This record gives sequence, C-alpha cells and structure tokens, in this order.
Amino acid sequence: MSKVPQFTAHNIVLPDGTMTIPGKPVLAESDQAKAALRALDLIFPADARVGKRIIDLGCLEGGYTVEFARAGFDSLGIEVRDVNIAKCNYVATALGLPNLRFAQDDVRNVERYGQFDAIFCSGLLYHLDRPTEYLHTLAKVTTRALILQTHYATRRRPPRWRTYPPYRISRLVRHEGNLGRWVHEYSPRAKQEKVEGAVWASFGNPRSFWIEKKHLLQTLREVGFPLVFEQYDFLTNIVADRYIHDNHRSLFVAVRPVGDRMPR
Repeated sequence: MSKVPQFTAHNIVLPDGTMTIPGKPVLAESDQAKAALRALDLIFPADARVGKRIIDLGCLEGGYTVEFARAGFDSLGIEVRDVNIAKCNYVATALGLPNLRFAQDDVRNVERYGQFDAIFCSGLLYHLDRPTEYLHTLAKVTTRALILQTHYATRRRPPRWRTYPPYRISRLVRHEGNLGRWVHEYSPRAKQEKVEGAVWASFGNPRSFWIEKKHLLQTLREVGFPLVFEQYDFLTNIVADRYIHDNHRSLFVAVRPVGDRMPR
C-alpha cells in the first residue's frame, strides 16, 4: 500500500491496528461520532440497514464516512480538496469495505448522486454563502433524516475572540429570507492554491452566511422535515460544558416520518 498521508483531523483505526494519527483520540470513540450513530440507531434499526444510503458532505479525511459504513450503511463521502480526498482514498483502500466509497466533488452537486436515506452535514453549512437554498436541495435528496452539526448566528454579535476560529462576523442582516450574519473566510482575491490549502475554510465563496438559530430551525421545518430536534448528547456534561454557548454551534436532527411526501 502507498505511503500513509499526513492526517491532521481524523484518527482512524486501520485493519492492521495502525492509526492515521498515532497517539491521538480515535474518532470512532469521540462524543460527536457516538452521538451521530445514536441518532441513526433511533431512525434506522441495525437489522433494517441493508441498502440504506448515507452521504457525508465535506467529509474532510473520511473518518465519519468510515464509521457509517462500519455501522452497516452504504456510505459515500464527498470531498472537494485534493489533499483530503487523497487521505479518504487511502483509508478506503486500507479498509476494503464494499459499502464505503468517496467522490471528489463540490458538495453543491449532491443531486448528482441520487437519493439518500440520511445525510450527515457536519462542519459544512456555515461555510456556504447560500445555506437556505442548500437546505432545500438536501431536503429533495433525503428520504428520512438530516443530521446537521453547525454554527449559527445569534441576535447579539459575539466578540471575535469568542469564536473558533476567530471569524470576522457582520451585523445581523437578512439573506435568502432568513436573518443571520455574514462571515469572512478569506480574501476574494485569494489565489486558488491558498483556497485549496485552507482545509478549514469554504471552497468557492470567500464569505459565508450563518443563519440565526430560530430561523435555521424554522427553515428545516419549511423545507420538508416535520420533526426537528436539538441533540445534546455530544456533550460530555450538558450542565458544565460551554461548547454550545461559546461556539454558537450545536447538533440538530431533522426527520421526515415514513410515508411523508418529499418536496419537489
């Protein structure tokens, strides 16, 4: 097998016991991964997953895509950057799972890949400049569930030092019919190689729009998910952990009950 690429985010255990980031916490054991899988367990019992499709949007180094495949889903990860898709493909080759695959593409092209029973959209929505339009798209290609881990805007603008990374955030404005705030990602004049190398930034849009939380929840209802939940069990201690408060970021689950008509 080819030389191991330098992973920086997802520590994945390979079949021979080696890890992609030795000495770091294993992604499969993280609270985030366990929470996502618990949500999927609730909607898709383990004995009814044959042929169930899930897509991991902006999958970075492929760690979550792998765990969904290990859980029995037909799992597809979409990643746009060369440096990341190389890591995804390395992992896919190492694991050899028939229900795991990756594609290099812009996530805005998700409709090319057909319909999915579930969508995992973590760390992505807040990197888009038309997030409301994208939620409409996701609703069209999702038959059952959208798991959404994202930043959102608040009514009071946070000091720059209160966000991670320290984003430059605009005043509260209306965009695509929703209240929210524009967030600067990089210069509109940035060269392509800089954008390619900024693996924690947007791709194709130098600024992004964070939807205000209540508007985000209402949009999920309006695009076709009657059931919308905020899932707190990714926190180690719901009382003491300040992650949601400090980062204005949380985990949401939007569900379409069996038999509900999908939006056109």
